[in-house]
Amino acid sequence: APEISLYSHTDSLYVLSSLKGKVVLLNFWATWCGPCRMEIPDFNSLYNKYNQSGLEILGVSISDSKKQLIDFAKTYGIKYPLLYGSNKEIDLISSKYGGIPAVPWSILIGLDGTILRVYPGAILKEYDPEMFNDLVYNIESQLKLKN
Repeated sequence: APEISLYSHTDSLYVLSSLKGKVVLLNFWATWCGPCRMEIPDFNSLYNKYNQSGLEILGVSISDSKKQLIDFAKTYGIKYPLLYGSNKEIDLISSKYGGIPAVPWSILIGLDGTILRVYPGAILKEYDPEMFNDLVYNIESQLKLKN
């Protein structure tokens, strides 16, 4: 997977290559995106369930400022890191990943740093159980390899 280096709304620097050995769900999203907001409870559940075992969820905002993300995270109770950058940084990351045609757009990265799956659109347990179950299956399969 192409390198990403962005700050979170809590001022931590996240460098994708330093997360090798973890399963990473990169979720490209925006605060103004309705389906993106709908994913948050399911992503919080996944994060709570699998973070200790080696799952990292990184919400990469395509258009929001740090202040917007801080306020949004408080309002929505988001448990996982929300990353942001300048328009130039986000455009560069998007192009490295072949372009992000719409949000939400999620990319699952395996323990070895390779892209396992791309999930276009919202991953919603209730509305698209097949896609959600596919995500859970791929996360659990990777985490089993780790243990």
